Amino acid sequence: MDLTEAIKHAIDGNAVLFVGSGFSFGATSLSGDSPLSGRAFARHLYEAAGVEAEDSDLSIASQMYVAEFGEARLAQVCREMFTIRAAADHHRKIASLPWQRIYTTNYDDLIEKAAGDTGAIVTSVTPSDPPERFLSSGRVCLHINGLITRLAVGDLSSNFKLTFESYLRDALEGSPWQSLLRQDFRLARAVIFVGYSMYDLDLARIAHAEDIKDKAIFIASPSLKQNSPDSLRLPLFGDLLKIGVTAFAEEVANVSLGYAAKPQSEDYIALQRINPTISIAQPSNADVEKLFLYGDLKPELLGSNSSNSASRYYVIDRREIASAVASLNAGQDVVLTSELGNGKTVALRQISVTLSEHGWSVFNITQDSKLIRRELSHLISANVPTILLIDGYIPFIELIDYVALRRIGKQIRFLLTSRSHVHELYLDRLETALKVKSVAEYDLNMLAKEDARCLVSMIDTYGLWAEFSSRPDTDRLKLIAHDSGGQFHQVLLKLYEAPQIATKVKALFDEIRPSVRKVAIAIFILKAAGFNLEKALINDLLEDSVLIRLSNNDRESVRFLWADSGGYIRLKSSVLAEYYLTSQGDAGEVLAVLSGMFKRAQRLGGSTSEYFMRSTMTYSALQKMLPKLGLRAAVVAFYEDIQNTAFAKRNPHYWLQYAIARMSLEDTEFEKIGNYFKAAYSYAKSINNYDTYQIDNHFARFQLQEACRLANSEDAFDIYTKAKAILLKQTLREQKYQPYSAAAGVADFARVHGERLSSKQASDIVAFCDTVIERVSRLKSPVRDHRYVVRCRSELSAMKVWLESLWPSDRGKSAE
Repeated sequence: MDLTEAIKHAIDGNAVLFVGSGFSFGATSLSGDSPLSGRAFARHLYEAAGVEAEDSDLSIASQMYVAEFGEARLAQVCREMFTIRAAADHHRKIASLPWQRIYTTNYDDLIEKAAGDTGAIVTSVTPSDPPERFLSSGRVCLHINGLITRLAVGDLSSNFKLTFESYLRDALEGSPWQSLLRQDFRLARAVIFVGYSMYDLDLARIAHAEDIKDKAIFIASPSLKQNSPDSLRLPLFGDLLKIGVTAFAEEVANVSLGYAAKPQSEDYIALQRINPTISIAQPSNADVEKLFLYGDLKPELLGSNSSNSASRYYVIDRREIASAVASLNAGQDVVLTSELGNGKTVALRQISVTLSEHGWSVFNITQDSKLIRRELSHLISANVPTILLIDGYIPFIELIDYVALRRIGKQIRFLLTSRSHVHELYLDRLETALKVKSVAEYDLNMLAKEDARCLVSMIDTYGLWAEFSSRPDTDRLKLIAHDSGGQFHQVLLKLYEAPQIATKVKALFDEIRPSVRKVAIAIFILKAAGFNLEKALINDLLEDSVLIRLSNNDRESVRFLWADSGGYIRLKSSVLAEYYLTSQGDAGEVLAVLSGMFKRAQRLGGSTSEYFMRSTMTYSALQKMLPKLGLRAAVVAFYEDIQNTAFAKRNPHYWLQYAIARMSLEDTEFEKIGNYFKAAYSYAKSINNYDTYQIDNHFARFQLQEACRLANSEDAFDIYTKAKAILLKQTLREQKYQPYSAAAGVADFARVHGERLSSKQASDIVAFCDTVIERVSRLKSPVRDHRYVVRCRSELSAMKVWLESLWPSDRGKSAE
């Protein structure tokens, strides 16, 4: 990179400065001299300790000095050598630039002193400081090896990288600053090293991995010999300029005279600003039919909702929307969760409308890129109330971490969505990325009673009921609340099953050529697995994909399914996709595409492929990918087909999900299912720090199912006792709904064996019910109001009453 261009990037705030010992040339320390370089300081310590040595290894030299004079004496020498009394003019010129970030391996406080002389403030940090406390305001200089003003007794062997013992520990290893350094190298337009020789192998590996060669410049001493190690090594990482720090500062001054920093644009290219245009027009029948059946959302009609429209409205104003808005206004991040097609994407858009009315700037994020991160950095520095929307947050965990590190003290909130079962797996990781102890979660799977009534009215108004139109409202409410489990997704599936709609859908799919239908199935599978539909990903995972070769006729035949936008496919209706896969798709065709994509992901490797494989072998996702007709055979065929892949065969998650699938399909081969759990536990033990929480939870559910099928009540009670121990432990320690979902199975066990149990055994179950019900009362909302927790409390309460009616005598209260 040209030096002038690099300096211009620095003036614009888009360059990283990395300084080593050579940068300190010309500064004056408390000792009256310039701080010595690492090699020169090593020779100085050897000489003072009376050691004749040919090397200039600072870690060994300092250890020798400590052995002779003690650590306190070395600390005093360091303070005199590296505390800066005065910076030189060239230091001030360099420090005055608005660097994106400054890194140094030096112990001295020269950067801070030089910046202060120009009226600027640079905050000093070390790897032991949490980045999120410092990145949201002002400029920061990270002292990788320690900072002289932080030197305290004992630090020479820990936080101050000087002695041999301290060199045994990599200062950045395991630190969030290592991730930040990688991000800065990746995003900077220029990286300028001054007086640094790249001797640290860990830093050299980072520079190499981030491939900074085309934007890196090394400013070295004019006296650097042509055949020296630095002259040979540094060009491997960037352009080497042997001009010295003084000449570099003069070049900074010259470029600054003729170049003004580019003004920060308020326009964003990669970030999508949401400026809702709300129409007062009423939706037509066609508008609502397209929304319900094909997922064609008209954003301008979102203002027509069940709260402010008397009869003809476009969307339901669900109670979770107001709760989510309140949480965001109160300073919390929010996650909307639901399974496929239960309304989280529409709710996301409704919330964005309300937030815009409340004065928030709302931006939608659909990809992660260098440009996105640069624009996010500008957005953060602008410090305006901002909401960042991410529909399907899992692939964006690293981006979320990037923003969270920099937003402290700023009004920047995340509004995220996720599939429910996937969010359960990633919640801890999300909270870590967000730097928060908890995130506000709103489950959209179940419609509230009032929402169900609004949906009945809406479907009735627009004539979508078909053969149900003549039935009374009570029957239609029953269709939603009971037959559809209170889920919008299930209501839509029932609408698709209406003969006139099913025929219309089948005709649309029949128009698609088989090779194009294969692409459609692959897209549906990726959506069911929770992926953003990148064209590159589709082509990678689908063998011989014809996506890039679609003719105009092919594109027209699938226009009702998706919109083609840049590098992404936007699926219009995930429920329509599920309906086709589970109700109209050919089992052999769907299974062939799914297995082929899984094996292709296995060959490709990488985190995206791993996430795809993990998602598709999760039974709850698999149910939405395979046809209902012959589901059991298709599920077993898929699990057995992938069983010997390297990813699955020793993976505890695979064996757990296979066990869950066989249990859910009411498989009677309990011995086989038990063996799958044994395999899951066995492989989990071979993985360091593997949390068996999920395996334990489902194993307790399995034990209760097994107890229900046994004829001998004594044997069944023994198995119940083992399951009870797991569930009591989980309900005591976990603030999640899963233990309570499994605990409801105790009611099933009691129904089967209750009348054959002894009074003591019945008392034990009653005490278990009391304990779990009491723990439910101590749960925080919304976990306490989760449908599985509500069901558990209801089931166990009813079971307790029934058992007490069988044995009305007084009982103990403990289930422990």
